[in-house]
Amino acid sequence: MSHPRPQFEPAPDLRIVEIDVLRGIALIGIYWINVVIFALPHGAYSLPELLGEAKQLNVGLWAFSEIFVEGAMRGLFSILFGASTLIFLNEAKLESKDGIRVVDRYYRRCLTLILFGLIHAFILLGQWDLLYAYGLLGMFLFPLRNLKGTTLLAVALALFVISDFNTFSENYEALQGNEEVRQLTLDRSSDYRDQIRKNNLEDFQADFDTYRSTYLEIYKAQIPVIVEQQSSKMYSDHFFDVGGMMLIGMALFKLGVLTGQRSLRFYLILAALGYAIGGMLHGVESYELWRADFNSEARDPFLMMPYNIGRFMMTLGHLGTFGILIRLGAVARIAPYLAPVGRMALTNYVGQTILSVLFFYGFGLGYFGYLERYELTWVFLAVIAIQLIASNIWLRHYRFGPLEWLWRSMIYGRYQPMQRAANPATARP
Repeated sequence: MSHPRPQFEPAPDLRIVEIDVLRGIALIGIYWINVVIFALPHGAYSLPELLGEAKQLNVGLWAFSEIFVEGAMRGLFSILFGASTLIFLNEAKLESKDGIRVVDRYYRRCLTLILFGLIHAFILLGQWDLLYAYGLLGMFLFPLRNLKGTTLLAVALALFVISDFNTFSENYEALQGNEEVRQLTLDRSSDYRDQIRKNNLEDFQADFDTYRSTYLEIYKAQIPVIVEQQSSKMYSDHFFDVGGMMLIGMALFKLGVLTGQRSLRFYLILAALGYAIGGMLHGVESYELWRADFNSEARDPFLMMPYNIGRFMMTLGHLGTFGILIRLGAVARIAPYLAPVGRMALTNYVGQTILSVLFFYGFGLGYFGYLERYELTWVFLAVIAIQLIASNIWLRHYRFGPLEWLWRSMIYGRYQPMQRAANPATARP
């Protein structure tokens, strides 16, 4: 069956609504994970039984997150950044026939994103920031823009295989010296499991003291993590993880997958394969962690090896489901509500950090460590509701979100018109 050729050169001042909706969904999924990270001590995300009374409910939410959300939504966000690279370059070429100016704007886009990432991480306390990595790795995408979609997919899969093999090697080497630890952990009658939990709780107490204190104390505690994220972690992890997903985004955009241009049968197969393989791999990983009492030192390295492949397949499952919804007309019905969130993704991403820091940390309302994992669902819903409402109201009056306006003004080297155009159907936010 033939498929319509993807439109690689959209007319100026037009949005691709499907991309905006998908970006909004990815942003919401990322916060589902991040709200736990903001609210609980380091390591508590992977120890759902340790804090709180509702252990079964907390473990159930953890398992759902591990299988369907963790890594997959972050991967989806990275895929959309890769697609947005091609969209931006296509629009820039239409606006200017000067090749140097197009390149200049593209690299301004990346460098400005790096600046936003530094501010987000070091000043706003978003220590798990993605913007720095996106800006830095985005600069590598430009020379690859003309590769075929299949070539981009092959390179991305190679990066994932390398990453998973490196992870396996590290875990296997560590496990060789921890076989006794593994056996003690798997023995449910052993006192060792209780000792590990006690040690973890003692580690948590240091985080309780820190994150319930002042901005300066929290800032000093986060510096080593941020520096690692933006230096050694960048080249040992993010280069393969984030970079691979960006290449996939470029490929899927070129192949028309992201915008519903494939057949319903294609998306049904994509969703089935993605959920079957991704669900199996992540399900086995989650079971292994639960079986080892969430002790990372006691995991089977063979079962933990295919992390990136598993999350890639789960992401494809989500994309397949989204494609089905496009073909059935459901996306058109939810677009008025979700597309504005995606159009203001930068503002909303940073906004999630600001709202969380002010709610959880000691210089704000100070709820850090006081809510169980299941109770954080209400915080998640409240923040998402605020952003859904605020994004829709804001974009009724303005063309850009606040940070999107600043970003675009810095890219073009001049203030961009902020007021909404007379015809909202042709306004480019």
